Amino acid sequence: MTINKEVEFNNIVSDILKNESFIELKYEIHHGISRLDHSLNVARLTYNTCKKMKIKNYNEITRAALLHDFFKSSEINGNSFINHPKKALDNSKNNFEISSIQENIIISHMFPMTKTIPKNIGSWIVTLADKMVALYECTKYKIPLTIGAVMLFFINFCFIQR
Repeated sequence: MTINKEVEFNNIVSDILKNESFIELKYEIHHGISRLDHSLNVARLTYNTCKKMKIKNYNEITRAALLHDFFKSSEINGNSFINHPKKALDNSKNNFEISSIQENIIISHMFPMTKTIPKNIGSWIVTLADKMVALYECTKYKIPLTIGAVMLFFINFCFIQR
């Protein structure tokens, strides 16, 4: 991202990144990194995509992208994979002004795993950006951590004195 784009991106999301509840996402692990870092990665990809596509409401879409996973694991009952968009939307509405476009972005970002269909270009961009970023993060961070943990377990198991 160029310096001008980075400054603009930071201006768009600065109030969200100052919110105490949102900042706590840095303690939530998601795809091998913090949920805060994951959300920033999705928001940056969304911002850049919107700018390249010359989408006028890129500010609104970028903010929703940052808020798409605004939940703590302890807040979710049942399958977080399916249930977290609703909690992320509730948390977003409780802390920020959320438009109907942003609402659909947040609630539909897990499509097709959930039944809420993206209804606008921003929703489709965030849905795809989230999947692309998650794939990258899992490949770079989560899978190597899992393989490392399994290898460490195996090495420890092999060398346990009987």
